[in-house]
Amino acid sequence: MKTLLVPIDFSENALHALQYAVNWSTQFNGDRIVLYHSNRTGNATDERFLEEMERVKERFPIAKTTLIGVVNNDKLVDGIAVLIREYQVSMIVMGITGRNKAGQKLIGSCVFKVSENVDIPVLVVPSGAEFRKLENIALALPIMTGLKNHIPSEEIRKFLKKHEANLMIVNVAKGKDKTPKSTLYAGLADIFGLFDELDPTFHFLTANYTADRVADFAQDNHAHMLICISGKHGLLREFFKPSVTKKLAYHSTVPLLIYRMSGK
Repeated sequence: MKTLLVPIDFSENALHALQYAVNWSTQFNGDRIVLYHSNRTGNATDERFLEEMERVKERFPIAKTTLIGVVNNDKLVDGIAVLIREYQVSMIVMGITGRNKAGQKLIGSCVFKVSENVDIPVLVVPSGAEFRKLENIALALPIMTGLKNHIPSEEIRKFLKKHEANLMIVNVAKGKDKTPKSTLYAGLADIFGLFDELDPTFHFLTANYTADRVADFAQDNHAHMLICISGKHGLLREFFKPSVTKKLAYHSTVPLLIYRMSGK
């Protein structure tokens, strides 16, 4: 991961995400971290936020990694898209916050919009997550027709091999799942075959609220990261319901890494 991008609003949770990114970059010899603030309020000048950015950079000195501060008036997703191209960003790191339903809905909406509109992974860091060696990683996969054609499996494999972590593949079916048997069998074949060389364990769960169940599984099984695939299968959207956002933000220590589903 040579360049990380951290959207920052100068809140403690955003600074916590930045600390996670700094530790990550230090361990994996990152070249730079881009701090991005989208000033859409109209209540303050970009100069004020640039000054704030300089104070943040002084708070997080890094020997070998360059911190770059960017402030503009673009919409968050638009600004991120430009910076990804300009700095060849490999991952976005975002904090998650919101102590009331309005705040949870807002941050959930922002993270969801970013993850659905960029082609690089988005790492969501809960306030209780501390950077550590990734010994156990949970990967939540849906059962769907042509699964192997819709997820960036090679990119995920490279990530998993790099960290040499134990892999737990998790699927959660709804309580009254009516998936056709042909789809079920094809999806299971993909799930069993995609990451076979990594010798994963497989976990098939049943629940009415799938995102809650996956989040609980990751926490209960000592996962150091949970990987989820964004797309039309619906699981990611459930992660950003206010109730689940609150759980992720304040009751979980497991960062959520989101890969975008391809359109193959």
